[in-house]
Amino acid sequence: MANKKLNHLTPRPIRIIIVFIIAFLIFEAIFYFTMQDFNKGFFPFDMSFYIYTPAILVVSVVFCVLSITQTYYEIEKDKIVHHKMGKVTEIKYKDILYVDEEWSKKHKMVLMYLNDGRDHYLAFDKDEIIYNTVLEKANLMTWEEYKIRFPNAKK
Repeated sequence: MANKKLNHLTPRPIRIIIVFIIAFLIFEAIFYFTMQDFNKGFFPFDMSFYIYTPAILVVSVVFCVLSITQTYYEIEKDKIVHHKMGKVTEIKYKDILYVDEEWSKKHKMVLMYLNDGRDHYLAFDKDEIIYNTVLEKANLMTWEEYKIRFPNAKK
């Protein structure tokens, strides 16, 4: 059972839900301000309000549920596999050169800098297994060593 748990770690759903709530509110405001007839005032709402609001809500809920169910991590012997809505990203432990531990703990996301100079983010799972596994298995260097190797890198 423990192996099954490591093969399907999910990020905290509250982060995904918050993103979709914010997106819903932004789209609601855009539609409201582009479709409302302000010559009548802000209230009562135009008929279009009662059409686009449920439509935006349904689309937001569907994509939120899909995002929650289709985003997960798999921890393997030599890599982490990140599945996100059908897109698969593999991050090998040997490619992780630096982890910003302070930023990661503060934002509940692992901030990794890879051997090609890119940074990569992974949201924490409930038990922070991803974070602890990366710190344990990656051969990490200090920020100063990473900065020497990639002078344009910014923290």
